[in-house]
Amino acid sequence: MATLRDVAAKAGVSASAVSYILRGDTRFQADTVARVRAAARELGYSANLSARILKAGRNGVIGVAVYALEAAQPMRLAAAITREAGERGLRVIIQETANSREGELQALERTTSQFCDGLIFSPARVSAEEIRSHIGTKPMVWCEDFSDTPLFDAVVTPSFEGARDAVRHLIAVGCRRIGILGIGVRADAPDKASSVVFAKDGNSAFRTQRLRGAMAALDEAGIAFEPDLAIDCSWDFEEARKAAHRLAARSCPGKGGLPIDGLFCLNDVMAIGAARGFADRGVRVPDDVAIIGFDGIRETAYTSPSISTIAIDYDDYARKALDLLVARIDRPADVNASSAPRRLVANYRLVQRESTMR
Repeated sequence: MATLRDVAAKAGVSASAVSYILRGDTRFQADTVARVRAAARELGYSANLSARILKAGRNGVIGVAVYALEAAQPMRLAAAITREAGERGLRVIIQETANSREGELQALERTTSQFCDGLIFSPARVSAEEIRSHIGTKPMVWCEDFSDTPLFDAVVTPSFEGARDAVRHLIAVGCRRIGILGIGVRADAPDKASSVVFAKDGNSAFRTQRLRGAMAALDEAGIAFEPDLAIDCSWDFEEARKAAHRLAARSCPGKGGLPIDGLFCLNDVMAIGAARGFADRGVRVPDDVAIIGFDGIRETAYTSPSISTIAIDYDDYARKALDLLVARIDRPADVNASSAPRRLVANYRLVQRESTMR
């Protein structure tokens, strides 16, 4: 059976470096981390690591609570976390909250048992204070927490930055009347980015960040933001399809044709649904309206036309979430008010496909 020293010898590093790296220490170079993990996999060392965790009085199990297992984005994130946890000799239990308060509370109650050492959680219906009252000092990483005074470590998608780049891209390909699908804004609101009307599902924090990023890109280009072009919509295929039908039925006085020539969808599912809806009504993508989504789900590469997107690096997201969580698990004394929560942002890239190729 392989030992720590065997892995160290194969990777060309010290045994102590192997120990730190496999526990998620972030001080090492990426190529060193990759080499150590590859050596551990090849030698079958993960089982030994799990045994060490059990010996330390832990189960080596973490909980991952996502809002829907049938949705592409949380499913990709859960898969990436599962892979990353396996690299570290950890096991994962995935729970679905069904985007409900009851489901989120059940996830919290389960993780307070002795079964899970910590939780990676993406809540939308319970507050940080409620979470703290349920889990106490149990380590947790919050997905998509943009609060000013966070109580927990967090990893977030690049919502502001990615949305800004998405709209910059639409502007670069010639769009000037740009709609935003997935969030509504009151026309009489003094601060459009803080006075929004949400669909009944989803986490409002990152919707607001994506709206603000889109508005920032419009502002820097000198394009006036039009509140009636921010379109409230549930984040699913069919509702986005119907929204596209409604847009296709609208006219633009004095300009003719569609009220928009570009559409930024706050997630890829809506982008796919909107493209289908425009096709239903004879609206050509990208000739009549260019479309870009957000998330980088695989399906965007296989639609016709294929969909441009802001692609989140889910492996990077998972690594950062596990780095934060494992650090808290390994140093439980730090889980208190004197240890300030950290917020990390996942990497991303803009992928241009047919939906914006004019």
